[in-house]
Amino acid sequence: MSLSRLVPSKGTRVLIIPIQSRTAAHAAPAAAAVKTGDEEPSFFQKIALRFQGIPLKGEAQRPKTMFDDLDKEFVPPEPLPALPKDFKEGPERDLANFPYPARSMYPPKTRLLMVPDSWCTPFHKITGTSGPYLFYGGLFAFLVNKELWVFEEQGHMLVGWLIFYLLVSRAVGHKLDASLYKGYTERMNYFKGLIQEDLKDAVEFRKTSAAETESLATVKEAFPTILKENMQLQLEAAYRKNVSNVSNELQRRINFLKETEEAKTRFERDIMLKWIVNGVEKQTQDSKDFRLKSKARSSVHQSLLWPF
Repeated sequence: MSLSRLVPSKGTRVLIIPIQSRTAAHAAPAAAAVKTGDEEPSFFQKIALRFQGIPLKGEAQRPKTMFDDLDKEFVPPEPLPALPKDFKEGPERDLANFPYPARSMYPPKTRLLMVPDSWCTPFHKITGTSGPYLFYGGLFAFLVNKELWVFEEQGHMLVGWLIFYLLVSRAVGHKLDASLYKGYTERMNYFKGLIQEDLKDAVEFRKTSAAETESLATVKEAFPTILKENMQLQLEAAYRKNVSNVSNELQRRINFLKETEEAKTRFERDIMLKWIVNGVEKQTQDSKDFRLKSKARSSVHQSLLWPF
């Protein structure tokens, strides 16, 4: 966790010691009296007992405070996954000169609660172990003396804020680390699920391809026979199609001749009926005309013979 970089897990620790106005001789009897329950502890004694984790009068269990979890470190169940050594996002990636940065599991080592250890180790070869402390102390004194680093009226509050920051980070830092690690694992599992869903189709295609390859290898030996049978089936289908075409053509021509004969017979019948009808009508008309002429002749003879 980034909050724990200012305080190492082992080494210097922050201790809060309550200061009382009484002397040590008066404090010992008071503590003994509180333990035996003879008298009620004062306000400052209650605070001191709270910091020490001693239950007060009338409390059956030891009180739980934020200082119980002080200086705890979160240890993940498994390390963070690293990139494969041969992974490249492009063929032109130079992994020899520009490798991928490794994600550290724990914060780097520090000195004086805030100074990185990598800033101090280069001085050891020349000045020894005390060199970096003298250098940074002298640099701080130089900046303050020359007023390059100016403290304002509220600059002293920085010390209190730093103490508060260190106290909170060491007290609840491991809980925040556990929460962040849990969120990280859940997000990684979510992306792994997406990858598995994307690869599901590829896996199915791979299985199908393997089955098709196996079936093709099985059929490969009998492939000439299969081609021969397919050719025979095609020839049989072509023969049946030709026979069907010939049958349809013959049927069409027979139907045409039948329709032609029926039309010819019907035409002859119509002509014969028309000729007969016309003959009958002509004969009827001739007989009618003959009667009219005969009648006219008889009337003429009568008119000629009337005067006599």
